[in-house]
Amino acid sequence: MGRGIRGDYRNYYSWRTFRDLSFAVALAAPFANTSLDADFGNWYQRDVRSDGTDDFAAFWKTFGEGQIFIPAFAGLWLVGGMLDQWPVMDAMGTYGGRVTRGYLVGGPPMLFMQFLLGGGRPDEHSCGSQWRPFQDSNAVSGHAFMGAVPFITAAKMSSNFWIKSTLYICSTLTGWSRVNDHDHYATQACLGWWMAYLACRAVDETDAEQRCFEVMPIATPEMSGIGVMYRR
Repeated sequence: MGRGIRGDYRNYYSWRTFRDLSFAVALAAPFANTSLDADFGNWYQRDVRSDGTDDFAAFWKTFGEGQIFIPAFAGLWLVGGMLDQWPVMDAMGTYGGRVTRGYLVGGPPMLFMQFLLGGGRPDEHSCGSQWRPFQDSNAVSGHAFMGAVPFITAAKMSSNFWIKSTLYICSTLTGWSRVNDHDHYATQACLGWWMAYLACRAVDETDAEQRCFEVMPIATPEMSGIGVMYRR
């Protein structure tokens, strides 16, 4: 477990992640620091939002509640590890572990970016979505991040194109619910989703690295020992 988490941090805190996060921030900046974010939000509230979208959003918002899902996935990781002799529980434990690791590696930088950019919520103050470093803490949607990690993780664990695509679509819906409810601007939801994706990518890369190596005992009439097999 410890080795996996160390690998997650090594893969996350890399030039590649810094580059991809910087690109997303640069892309969001002209929307967040002009009227574009607010204009889109006002259009959505006026012409799209309805009782039907509110009901749909209420369901998906739940996936962003960290106080519910962080302990739930951590517990699934623990129970799955204890009952790994059962294939189903072993698979569920692996999934719970990967989601929890995604929260662990991606949560702290997400919280930091919330404060670093310092954007506010819709109708919270006159500055709108404008970034004011360390003056506010809503520039990245925590709900969008929390709700995306389980679905992106499941998507990365699936090899079926249609299942993978459906899970990726589902991963965006918690962030969308925050825009629908007028609790976040669109750029804030998008940044939350993107930071979730970067965290899940780091976890997936760690597991791929570990799958490349297999340690096995070797016993022959001439010798005994341990062999390491590398698969490309």
